[in-house]
Amino acid sequence: MAISKPPVRKVPEVVLPAPPPDEKKIEAVINRGSSSLAAAEVPAAKLKNFNIKLPAATLTVIDELRAKRPRKPTSPKLGISTQDWLLEAIQEKIQREQKKYGKVRKST
Repeated sequence: MAISKPPVRKVPEVVLPAPPPDEKKIEAVINRGSSSLAAAEVPAAKLKNFNIKLPAATLTVIDELRAKRPRKPTSPKLGISTQDWLLEAIQEKIQREQKKYGKVRKST
């Protein structure tokens, strides 16, 4: 029977704490910002304003539907504004009409 050597103990390596971060270098990185993607920018759509007249009953229904939307837990405001709700409705109508009649023009 052969006699083996006793097991070798591994001495734990001493890990030195990392030097404190240089605040000036951190601030320089933060203030540097990032490069802009000029080629990926989409030109802003030209906005047009107009007035719309809605029956009071229609506006009441819209408000009831808006109230059913989820909202931020800490906010008393409704989850979506009347204007945004109307814009969504218009976009949905445009998509349905384009599907039905074929694309006429791309809206933004």
